[in-house]
This record gives sequence, structure tokens and C-alpha cells, in this order.
Amino acid sequence: MNIRNRENLRFKRIARHANVGAEFICDVGFKQCPNPYLKAKRIIGVDPNATEDDVNGNYSEVYCGVLSDYTKIKGREIFDAITAGEIIEHLEDPINFLRDCHSALKPNGKIILSTPNPNSLIEQFLTIFLSRKYFYTEEHVLLIPQRWLIRIMELAGFTDIKLVSGGFPVPVIGLIPFPRPWCYQTIAIGKKAMDKKEPTQ
Repeated sequence: MNIRNRENLRFKRIARHANVGAEFICDVGFKQCPNPYLKAKRIIGVDPNATEDDVNGNYSEVYCGVLSDYTKIKGREIFDAITAGEIIEHLEDPINFLRDCHSALKPNGKIILSTPNPNSLIEQFLTIFLSRKYFYTEEHVLLIPQRWLIRIMELAGFTDIKLVSGGFPVPVIGLIPFPRPWCYQTIAIGKKAMDKKEPTQ
């Protein structure tokens, strides 16, 4: 089973929140796993490894680079929604990334991100034995508990934050619905308030 099929539940849940009322969506870090369920007049994929070959399916344009560089060129407050699936756990400074997302969103715009849950049953089992052999991937820097995910999103300026389950992996089947506290991946949705000032650095 390829990664897209394994992750269908997460992709669909992210897209369901991103698509509502959005004309311009930015999918950050899309290269490894483009989301086929995103629907909007314009969808741009932003990724340091993007190429023109990635302009296909539902992605109308791509940008090779990072979001902060794109907004320096195109300006702030341009997106209705930003999606960032499995990105922040790779970053040494996730709060500044979230601030960049906040700056790039229009007032009332939304961020929808997903990230591994350190309280998932799999992670709890490995923690019992302090396993150093099995990690999600060598590129991960940190995992963020759900309460603290809300906190760093608030620090970045987001409001009305809610968390939903990204499911739990079952061999052959892929992700299945699972209770949020112990899910494998957490999906977080936050809003940029209409009159919210940009968070200070």
C-alpha cells in the first residue's frame, strides 16, 4: 500500500476543513504527499524540493522554497487556508513557522496541520522500554503533546483552535478512526481572527 492510500483518512479530514470557503489554498511541504482531496480555485504547493513537474492534479502552481520567502515575494495575507501535514515535527523552531503561516493568511483564514501524537498507543509502548531503535523518522526533531500544540498555536496568534483525530494505523488497511487522545496523528485547526494583530517575534 503506497503512502497516499495509507494516509487517506488524514488527507480527507485535512481537506474537509481547508476546502470550506477557500479560494486560495497553500499546501506547505506537499512534495512527498500531495493531498488529492484539496479543492479550491487556486492551490499552490510550497516545498524546498518542488519542481515544475509537480504542477498536476489539483495543484495549479508550485513554489520551490519556504513559505516565508514566498510571502516576501507575493505579500502577506493572501491565503484563505494553509495546510501543513506532518511538517512542524521536523522544525527546530515550530513557533516561528506558525507565525509565518499566520502572516500569510487573510483575516479569518485557517491553518490546518497534522503532526504525530506523542501520546499515541504506539509511542507510549515504545516509551515504556525507552526504545531508541524505532522513531517515526530520523528527520523528526520533536513531538508536541496535544495540550502544548494548542499553546504554541495560541502564541503564534491563532484562535478557535480545535483538535481532531488523524486516525490510527492498521497494517494493510491504513488509518482507521480512533479516539483523539491516543490517535497516531493529531490534526489541529486554528483561525486568524479578523482583528488579530500579528504576533510579536
